Amino acid sequence: MKKYIIAIFIFTTLQSYSQYNNNGMRNQGQNQMMQTPDKPADPDFKIERYLGIVIYDIEKAAKKSGIKLSSDEGKKFSSLLTTYNKEIKDIRRINSFTLKSTKEMIDNYQKNVAKTGDFSNQTKVRLEMASNLKPISDTLKKEDKELDKSIKALLSEKQYKKWIKYNRKIYKVFPKEKKE
Repeated sequence: MKKYIIAIFIFTTLQSYSQYNNNGMRNQGQNQMMQTPDKPADPDFKIERYLGIVIYDIEKAAKKSGIKLSSDEGKKFSSLLTTYNKEIKDIRRINSFTLKSTKEMIDNYQKNVAKTGDFSNQTKVRLEMASNLKPISDTLKKEDKELDKSIKALLSEKQYKKWIKYNRKIYKVFPKEKKE
């Protein structure tokens, strides 16, 4: 009888100890998940997304637009996007210094604001950014209008709608033509 009582005592002690440890570990894990990081993430202004610079993956763009690359229409589509990608890469390469310096200026401003909470230079930074990026933006708009005209002439209405939907997903918006 003593053996049974000792066995039951040991068994219940071990069971309560293990339950205590599991709850302790669970609470510890929950506390770790709720902790905030020591410092906020560094600012990373996506200047190419801001300007609408997109280098197309031709196969993916054709698939999303409902075009078969093996057809004549698909070959024309592929050549249009290849030419567009080359021109955009050239624009990006030529203006790389301006893009990099503007990105650094904005990131430094955001870091400074995060430290001090001082937004007094916001207008100055925004105007400087706009003046730096205006020529690049104008060139990109011109290229985008040409691509949009060519694509619109090439694709059916249904395929063109799919093309526009795909571009919205990758944060690309084509400028509207002014009707006079």
